[in-house]
Parts: sequence; C-alpha cells; structure tokens
Amino acid sequence: MILINNKRKYDVIVIGAGPSGVSAAINCAKRGLKVLIVDSNSEAGGQIYRAPPKTYKSMPKNKLEENEIQKKMSIELKKYQIDTAYNHTVWQVSPGFKVNAFNDFSTIQWETKSLIIATGTYEKIIPFEGWTIPGVIGLAACTVMLKSHHFIPSNKIILAGNGPLLILVAYYISKFGGKVDAIIDTCSKLDWIRSTLSLITNQKNFSDGIKWIFKIFLNRIPIHSNCKIEKAVEVDGGIKVKILNLKTGKYKNIFSETIAIGHGLTPSTDITRLLKAEHIYDEHKGGWIAKVDRFLRSSINGVYLSGDGAGISGALAASDKGLLASTALLYDKKIISKKEFDTNTRKIKKKLDKYEVFAKAISKLNSIPQKLIENIHEDTIICRCEDITKKEILSAVDQGAKDINQIKSWTRLGMGPCQGRTCQYAASKIVAEYLNCEIENLGYLTGRSPIRPVPLDRVLGDFDYEKITKVEAAPL
Repeated sequence: MILINNKRKYDVIVIGAGPSGVSAAINCAKRGLKVLIVDSNSEAGGQIYRAPPKTYKSMPKNKLEENEIQKKMSIELKKYQIDTAYNHTVWQVSPGFKVNAFNDFSTIQWETKSLIIATGTYEKIIPFEGWTIPGVIGLAACTVMLKSHHFIPSNKIILAGNGPLLILVAYYISKFGGKVDAIIDTCSKLDWIRSTLSLITNQKNFSDGIKWIFKIFLNRIPIHSNCKIEKAVEVDGGIKVKILNLKTGKYKNIFSETIAIGHGLTPSTDITRLLKAEHIYDEHKGGWIAKVDRFLRSSINGVYLSGDGAGISGALAASDKGLLASTALLYDKKIISKKEFDTNTRKIKKKLDKYEVFAKAISKLNSIPQKLIENIHEDTIICRCEDITKKEILSAVDQGAKDINQIKSWTRLGMGPCQGRTCQYAASKIVAEYLNCEIENLGYLTGRSPIRPVPLDRVLGDFDYEKITKVEAAPL
C-alpha cells in the first residue's frame, strides 16, 4: 500500500475509505488525477468491510466474506497508485480546501480543489432507562467486534432495536459459538412480511437474509416482535432487562450478560456542516443530510458527497454512489466529455434506482415507533457525554429554547466528545414530540472545529522550555 509522503497538494482528496470512497478514488486515479484517500482506520474497508487489526498474524478459522472483500479493496488502491493516509483522523476541513488530520504522532495539512466526502454513517440509539450501564453496547459496534476481530462481546447476549442488522448480528454470534438469549424487535412480523416484495429486488442481500433467518430458527432464538426495552438493571452475573410489548402493553423480564441495541443509522454530516453546506431533513434517508443534486454535487462548488453519507442506501449502492460522484467531478474538471458523462451516469443511476427500492424497504423497518419516544422517562440520560436528562432538555424548552442549538447552549447537550453524534437525533425527536412540531423546525447542530477531539501533544510538538519567547507583562 502506498503511504503518504511529503506531498501536501492533491487533485482530489477522498475522506473515507469505505466501498464508496475507494470506488470514487479509483475512478479519479484511472483518469490520471493525483488522489489521496484518508481514513481513521488502519486499512480500507470502512465499517462494513472493516479490516482485522494488523497485530493479527493470521485470520481466525471462521473466514468472512467481508474480510475477503476488504482485501480486494486494498489491492485495488495499490494497483492504481493511490496515496493513502490510514490511521489519520480528520479534525478540520476549511474552505479552499484545506484538510487537517492527526495520527499517533503528529498533525498534517493537505490541500485540494476537489473534495469527495465518503464518511458514511453512525448508529442511532433511542435512550431507555439503564442504557448507560456497563454491558450495554451499540448494535453497529457489535458488528465491528464480530467482523473485524471475530470476537463475541459475551457468551450470552440480547439483541434489540430494529432492522436487518438484528438478524445479521444474531447470525454471526451463532456462527462464532455465542448464545443469543433474545431478539427484541420494534417491528412486527407483519412489517417484515410487507417488506418482502421490496427486499427481494436485491437478490444478494435477500438470499443472505434467508440464510441468517434459517440460522436463527435452527438455534431456536426467541424473537419478541413489536417490543422495546423499557429498562435495564445491573444484577449479579449480568443484566436484567424489562421489555414492553408496544401493542399489548404487557411486560416481561429477561436475563443476559450483554445488550447490543441499535435503531438504524444516520448520515455523518460533520464536515458538510463545518463547511456550511445546505442541508435537508429526510427521515427515510437517516435524518439530516447535505443537499445534493442528481449527481451528488453538494451546494459548495468542488465538494461531492458519496455513499451513505449522502443518504442511506446500503453497502451495495455505496460503490455506485462513489462512481457517480467521481464521474460528476471528472466532468466538472473537463476531464471527460458531456457524451461520456451522460452515458456513464445513465448506467449508474439505473442501478441506483433498483437499489433504492430495497433501501426504502429497509428504511421502513428501521423507522422509529412514536411510542419509543413517548415512553422515555424524564430522568433518562439523553446526552451521555454531559449527563443531560430528558427533564433538563424539556425544561430548557419551557424556558424558551426554540431550536437544537439553543438547547445545546442552555444545557450543554452535544458539547462532549461525541459532539452530538449520539444524542442529537433522540433529543430532536423528544422536543419535536413535546412541541408537536416537525423535527426540521428545530434545525441541526452547527458544525464546529475540531470535529474530533485533538490530542494536545499532537498539536504542540517538541520544544525546550528555555526557548519559549517570553512576553513582558502589559503595562497597566
């Protein structure tokens, strides 16, 4: 793999080395552009095809299809001589464009005129009483442990939330020898049946889904449909989970060691908010997303969106989104003709339209039932970083806070290390329900730098105390 050197200027910088970012980078490199791809992970692959740690001398016996796809992506980047900056976390992007990042040793700045943002998504979790206790993890985080590390969080686990990720994680845990005590799904069995015709349009994912479900039935994993976790409490040897049937109102207790929970995904908008791009709210696409045209150009000249960061469509569509965005970039730079642009984008969009049918079905399965928001207790923590409860948020609203940024100013919600990535969606849902308004009326958190916490030792560098310039005290 080609590592970054002293080069600081590139024709194109791609932020995010998932399937979409890799696809976009290769398409640009094929046309002779000097490309840099940046990612905080140790290799290409993103969240879906995350590479195993480099400390692993050999892969475990249970080889996964995702691991093989990741290897092919790395080989392709090397083949087209694309510069890579792995283990680099982007903490600032400024107009122009200047991209600032840090690694384990120092900071670095690159410059480019064209930027492709392929930063993907992060998971949504609707809070419940006890969601901050030890042993409760995110469903997406659980997939990282399974796919990358081939590691089971515990011997016994409860999976909760909604959508196909529940089925996928249950399959892998069973495959690796773990025990799933229960699947707690907010969707009903009827919801899954209704989605079948749409899901079958994506034959690869549909056939995989059948395989996952068969494994679940074979292992006799209990599925509690139309249910939610009401409360989780630490007990000797694990966690006691109280679940609520959203239809009947009946409760049930289950004991396990770990809870993995997730309610779908939301696009990463850190960089587009920082650059002050236009954004729109689309619940079916995951929430707030940067506004793009048909070819994934953002409202800022030279900035293109790609993958699920441009609206959730799934892993298979991500690669084609990378092709679409990079093809628009090549045309805008006058590297390809109008005829070639029209021909290529027509083919890509035809494929993406098919994926969209599948994506809409997944979106419905990942939708958040209103009862999930209504049943959040007033003392439940919403912002984990700052320990802000639902009661404190609504108190700020009662005192006059009218949008999410005012709520942030009055309560410190979203001011912690996660910068609102975990709490913004849930907080906005709670306030919208309380005020009986649309969630878009509350706006979104203003992008601020640094978008990721920057270790001070990376910024300061090495110096001798004796060499510090001493400034005389200012006269009174």
